Amino acid sequence: MSYNFDVNFQAGKFTVQVDTASAYGYFEHETLGDECGGSLWFDHIDHLDGQKLTLIDYDGVADLPRDVVAGLREHGFIVGEDME
Repeated sequence: MSYNFDVNFQAGKFTVQVDTASAYGYFEHETLGDECGGSLWFDHIDHLDGQKLTLIDYDGVADLPRDVVAGLREHGFIVGEDME
């Protein structure tokens, strides 16, 4: 599958890219690469202010880095407390 990463940003020392159409993304540390990175899976979920991409799963690390969580939220993604 080919992805079109239409959302790209830096979150601390992490690069985050998301393909909103396929509801998939990834994060990667700037020096450790994928040794401190992983995949992000989203779902389109209805919220009071419309449908938003909501993080439903991730892999690659035991705990999603705080910078990644903050960056996703700053860019309009929903990240539940259970993903912190």
